[in-house]
Amino acid sequence: MRLATGTTLGPYEVLAAIGAGGMGEVYKARDTKLDRDVALKILPDAFVNDPERLARFQREAKVLASLNHPNIAQIYGLEESGDSPALVLEYVEGPTLQDRIANGPIPLDEALPIARQIAEALEAAHEQGIIHRDLKPANVKVKDDGTVKVLDFGLAKALGPDLSDLDAANSPTMTMTAAATKMGVIMGTAAYMSPEQAAGKPADRRSDNWSFGVVLWEMLTGRQLFTGESISHVLASVLKTDPDWNELPANTPLSVRRLLRRCLERTPKKRLPDAAMARLEIDEADAASGSSATEPTAPVAPPAIWQRPIAVVGLALVTLALGAFGAWFQGSASSPAAPVTRTSIVLPPSQTTGRTSIGISPLGTHVAYISNRQLYVRALNEFEAQPLASANNSLSPFFSPDGQWIGFYSLQEGALKKVALSGGGEVTLTQAGITSGASWGDDDTIVFGQWQGGIRRVSGAGGPSEELVTDTWAGNPQLLPGGETLLFVLAEGPFDWGTSQIVVERLATGERTVLIEEGYSPRYLETGHLLYGLGDSLMAVPFDVERLEVTGGPVPMVEGVNRAEFAGAAVVDVARNGTLVYQPFQAGARVRTLMWVGRDGTEERLPVPARYFIYARLSPDGTRVVLDARDEENDIWIWHLERETLTRLTFGAGYDGFPVWTPDGQRVVFASGVTGENANLFWRAADGTGTLEQLTDSPNRQVPSSVSPDGTRLVFWEYPRGVEGGDVGDLMTLTLDAERRIEPLIADESAVLNAEISPDGRWMAYQSDRSGSHEIYVQPFPEIDGGMWQVSTAGGLRPLWGPDGQELFYQTSAGVMGVTIEPGTTFMPGTPELVVPGPYYGSAAGGSGRTYDISLDGQRFLLMKEGAIDADDPFAGLTRFHVVQNWTQELLERVPVP
Repeated sequence: MRLATGTTLGPYEVLAAIGAGGMGEVYKARDTKLDRDVALKILPDAFVNDPERLARFQREAKVLASLNHPNIAQIYGLEESGDSPALVLEYVEGPTLQDRIANGPIPLDEALPIARQIAEALEAAHEQGIIHRDLKPANVKVKDDGTVKVLDFGLAKALGPDLSDLDAANSPTMTMTAAATKMGVIMGTAAYMSPEQAAGKPADRRSDNWSFGVVLWEMLTGRQLFTGESISHVLASVLKTDPDWNELPANTPLSVRRLLRRCLERTPKKRLPDAAMARLEIDEADAASGSSATEPTAPVAPPAIWQRPIAVVGLALVTLALGAFGAWFQGSASSPAAPVTRTSIVLPPSQTTGRTSIGISPLGTHVAYISNRQLYVRALNEFEAQPLASANNSLSPFFSPDGQWIGFYSLQEGALKKVALSGGGEVTLTQAGITSGASWGDDDTIVFGQWQGGIRRVSGAGGPSEELVTDTWAGNPQLLPGGETLLFVLAEGPFDWGTSQIVVERLATGERTVLIEEGYSPRYLETGHLLYGLGDSLMAVPFDVERLEVTGGPVPMVEGVNRAEFAGAAVVDVARNGTLVYQPFQAGARVRTLMWVGRDGTEERLPVPARYFIYARLSPDGTRVVLDARDEENDIWIWHLERETLTRLTFGAGYDGFPVWTPDGQRVVFASGVTGENANLFWRAADGTGTLEQLTDSPNRQVPSSVSPDGTRLVFWEYPRGVEGGDVGDLMTLTLDAERRIEPLIADESAVLNAEISPDGRWMAYQSDRSGSHEIYVQPFPEIDGGMWQVSTAGGLRPLWGPDGQELFYQTSAGVMGVTIEPGTTFMPGTPELVVPGPYYGSAAGGSGRTYDISLDGQRFLLMKEGAIDADDPFAGLTRFHVVQNWTQELLERVPVP
C-alpha cells in the first residue's frame, strides 16, 4: 500500500518515501508526539492478511525492541492504526555502506573503524540471542560523524519463515522455497548469506560472522565477493567458490587477513565463533597501523591471535597427542589395561583463567573453563580452545549428562544459563545469585548453590527454581544416584570452605548426616568413592552410597590443587570415563601487581609485594594506598608510598573488605563479617589506633562506595538476603553523625552499585544494568530527582571522578574510558574516549567495588595486573590445567572399595 506525503498513521505524519522492496515500503515520517523523525516500514499486504504470521511478528518485534546499542538502529514499536500496520524504526541520516562502496574500495583507515562498529553491533545482538540473518552493505548506514548504524536486525526471522509470496524482484533480500517439497527455506540476500543459509539450514551467530566477512571483503576490494548471472549461480558461488586472496589490497594487515579467512570458513564449526574476536583482530590491525608488514598470499591462513601455537608445547606433547590421545579416543580409556597418562593444557599468552571452576564432559572429550570471565571449551584432540558463550562474566561451567550442553553462571545477568557444545545461542534457565557450585543430574535437573543463599534445583530445560537447602553457606551440591539424597558442603561463613563439613541430606525427610568434618567440594564417583578438597589436596575415601557411610580413611590423591574463588570448589572434575582434569596450584594464582599507568601508556610498577589484592584506593593526600587482600585472613592493608611499607589495618578471622577513605584521610570505612554471616559497615582510624567501630547492624549484606566531600554522608550498596539475581540491590546513604541514620537513595529492580560522589559533592555517578547491560549513569546528589544522564555508550563499570571533577572515568573490556564534563550548573558529558588501553584487573568483571584509582594530578592511574610481571618471578599466573587419563585406575589401586 503506497502512502502519500501528509498521510497520518497514528501519531506519525508521512514526509517522504525513501525505499521499497520485498520486506515492505519505507517512509520518512514525523513523530508528532515526541517531535522526532522516524522511519516507517509498511508491512506487505501478504503479511498483513496472515493473522498467524502477524501475531508471531508482534512477539518477535518485542524481542528486537530490546536491543539498545549505539551501532544498532532501534525499533521503537509497531503501529497498528488502520489497515496499514507499520514498524516504527529509528531514522538514520547518511548514505548506506552500499552507496559508499559504489565509489570504489574503502581505504583501510576508513574501513576498519566501520568494520569494528559492525562487529560491536553483532556482538551486542548475539549476546541477546538475536541473529541478523541478512547483514549486507545496504543494511548498514554511515553517518557524517563516522558512526555506523546496522539496520533491520532480526527482521529476516521476524518476517519469515516463508516469504515466497512476496515480490522478490523488488528487493535483494530474497526467500526461496524448495520447488518440489516446500521443505527447505532460504532466507537472506544471496550474495551475503552463509553456506548453511544457502543450503536451507538454520542460521546462528556464525552465519552473521560469514556475512560480516563478505561485507568486509567488499569494503576493502570494492567488488562483490560472490556473483552470478542468476540467484542460482550466486548461491552456487557461495557454496563452492573460494576467495582469491590476491585481490585484497597489498597493505591489508595480517590480522585482517586472518579474520577474513576465519569468517569465510564454509564449515560453521571452523568459522569464527564470536563477533568479539572480529573486534579483537581489528583492534590488532589498528595497533599495527603504520607498519609495512603484510602477509604474503598463501592458501593456508596464519593462526589467529587466539590460535597461535604455544611455545612450551614441544615435540614430547605432540608425540603424546598423536599416540596416547589417539588410542584414548578409540574408546580404550575405560579398559583396565589402558595406561594412565598425564599431560597439560597450556593456555595461550592472551588467556589466564583466574580461580574459577572447571568442567569435563562425561566421555572426557572436552574441557570447559573460564578465561577473563569468558566461557571456553577445548576439545582434547585439538590444540586450541574456542569461546562458546558471550563475554558476560561467566562462572562455574558444568556439563549435562549427555555432554551436549554446558551450564554456567552469568555474573552480569545474575542467571544460570546453558549453551550447546556445538555452539549457538545461550538459554537462560533461571535467575540466581552467585553460584557456589552446580551439577547436572541424570534426571535432567540441575542443583546449584547460591553464595549466601542456600541450594536450589531447576529443570535442565529451565523454569522456576525450587529451594532444597536454606542454610546460608551451603554449596557444591550433587544429587546422588536415585535423586533422593543431596550431597553438599556446609560452611560456617564466607570464604570458610577450608573448615566446612561435608554432609548428605535425604530430601524427603530432611535427615542430615555429616560425612566429613573438615573438607570442601565433595564429589561422588561411580567407582564407589567420595572425593573432596582439604587445603590444597584432593582427598578420596571409599563411600557406600546405599548406606550413606564413609567406609575407610582418607587418602591424598593429588597435591597442589587450586581452589575456586566464590564457589568454594576445588578446580577439578572427573569424567565418567575416568579422566581427571584439575588446575595445579600456582603462587601467581593469587597475586596481582600494582602499577602506575600514565595517560601515554607508560607503566611503573609499585614495589608492593605481589599478593591477591582486590581493591585499591589512594588516600586523599596521595601518600597511602588502602588495599583489600583476599589471601591469608581476608584483611585490609595500607601501603605507604614514601616509606614503601605495608601495614595491616584489620585483624581477626572475620572477612574485611571494600575499603573507602573518609575525605580527611583519617579513617577507612569497610565491610566486615566479624559479627556474623553478613558483612555490615565499620570504620577504623587509618593509623591503626583506637578500636573497630560498627556503623550499621543489618541482616543484609552492605558494601561502602563513597563518602561525600564534606564527610557527612556515606553512600553504600545493600544486597537483601534471599533475593535472587546476582548484584540486584539498592543504593543507600548513612549519616556519619551520632544518629547513624540510614535512608534509601536509589531502589529499583536493576543492579545499582559502585556509586561515586563528585569532588564538589553535586553529582553522583554509578553503575547500573537497567538497560540490559552495565552502563554508567549520573544523577544530582543528594537530591537525585533533578535528572539522569547515561555517560557510557557501550557498557561501563566502576566510575571514578577526576580530581578536579571535570572528567569521569570508567572501566570496560577495552580499558579505562574517559568523559570530559563541562563545568556549569547543568551536567554536560562529552564523548567517551579510551584513555588507558587494557586489560587490567577489573576491566571485565561486573561486581561491586572499585579496583583502580587516579593520582592527585590526574595524570596517572593506579591499576592492577594479574600475576607478577618480572621475568624471573616464579609467580606466572594461572596458565595451565593438568589432564590425567584413566586416573580412576590409580584411585582404585590406592583406595580399594569392597
